[in-house]
Amino acid sequence: MRHVLSALAISFVLVAAPSPAQAVPTMAARIDQAATFYQNRDGFMGMVAVARDHQIIFQRGYGYANLESQISFTPDTRFRIGSLTKQFTAAGILLLQQDGKLKTHDHISRFYPNSPAAWRKITLRNLLTHTSGIPDVDFGLVANNSLHTPEDLMKGIPEKPLEFKPGTKAEYANINFMFLGRVIEQASGEPYCRFLQERIFGPLQLTETGCDTNSNQAPQRAVGYRPSEHGPVAVEDYELSTLTGAGNLYSSVGDLIRWTEALHGGKVLSSAALTEMTTPFLDFYGYGLQIDTEDGTLDISHNGTVDGFFSCLDYIPQTKTTVVVLSNLVGERNQTTPGTLALDTELVHLAISDDAILPSEGREANVPEKILRAYSGRYRSTDPVHPVFLVVTYADGHLYIKNEGAKTEPARMFAETPLKFYLTIQEVELTFDPRVAGSLQFVDFSGISGAVFMRVAESGMQVPDHGPSKGAAPARSRP
Repeated sequence: MRHVLSALAISFVLVAAPSPAQAVPTMAARIDQAATFYQNRDGFMGMVAVARDHQIIFQRGYGYANLESQISFTPDTRFRIGSLTKQFTAAGILLLQQDGKLKTHDHISRFYPNSPAAWRKITLRNLLTHTSGIPDVDFGLVANNSLHTPEDLMKGIPEKPLEFKPGTKAEYANINFMFLGRVIEQASGEPYCRFLQERIFGPLQLTETGCDTNSNQAPQRAVGYRPSEHGPVAVEDYELSTLTGAGNLYSSVGDLIRWTEALHGGKVLSSAALTEMTTPFLDFYGYGLQIDTEDGTLDISHNGTVDGFFSCLDYIPQTKTTVVVLSNLVGERNQTTPGTLALDTELVHLAISDDAILPSEGREANVPEKILRAYSGRYRSTDPVHPVFLVVTYADGHLYIKNEGAKTEPARMFAETPLKFYLTIQEVELTFDPRVAGSLQFVDFSGISGAVFMRVAESGMQVPDHGPSKGAAPARSRP
């Protein structure tokens, strides 16, 4: 949480809000306006595509797939998609279950007979839902040591103790899906990539999707970038086969729309298997998919990151809308997304409701003064190690927020709904949870992180803490 709170202290400065945007006649125009806003303000670069009920509403690129050669994006531009790989792996496991070659309640020891005794109760379902307790691998080794197989990266993991009893807690860990990639190979008798090609990519005609084996020569492949003092610089490419099952695929906006519509349209899995995949277990996670709600509407999604790339894929069943945002520019240490996650969040809100209030348009909802005044107060983070206090104040019909003790002016909070607010000066969203009195949820999209704050008395005595809301959604989904 220190990263989130540090961002607060640095970023809460008073600046002029954008002028209210003129009314736009179409959803496509609003999408373009939002993407252009984050391109101009935060440096967003990538492809954006939105489809509804099998019709492409919008698709456009911003910036370049290759800055050095000034190559523009197309709907077929290939991006490394990182953890979006996980939903393909999960579908592969369920296809094998339909074939009768495994069951999701099988124990991992069936496929890893030499696994430690502590792993004996771990099932494939635990791997699919990140509830195994197996400690994650160090992904810094991928780029630094030229490792070529998942086994290279997982060396030494079995000797470590489990982080928690299987099935009792959810802890996002890529190693779970690396194991599942090997399970697919053992159960199918085929290499992971060939199995997906035969069972998913080929039948669905996903011609721009496959396993990334450092295919740098493909003319339609985007180059990944990171920021520097002299502008974006290309990241060093490295082999992704080490991440098989967890993050080794590439794809395009066009293919991801086709995949999503096919998956949720019942063209990939049986109805029972799809229900199993999209039913959340712990921490709002299904099988390779985050099962959240946005504004009370179901949002089935996932994010993905790999050096130089950040991807977002959302499906809104209520409106049958798919939102894809693929970026080939990340922030320092891959921990920030220049506009990508904030843009995706806006497009999801727009996919849910044509009347959605978008921060990029500088608009806000009309919230009664009584409600706004009720939010005023002092809030303490629930982080027991590095607690930080925020102060919310009401003045002139608006709410303002700042870090307690900060010398900067408080930042104006703009209302999206009576419960949800945003800051125009950075990628931040704040939500007051009515189910937990005095609860303020903070999501910093620029750092892909979040925190929960509880109201405390002015004397420093804390209001009775009921804990974070069990219904509170995490900071979108994890890469």
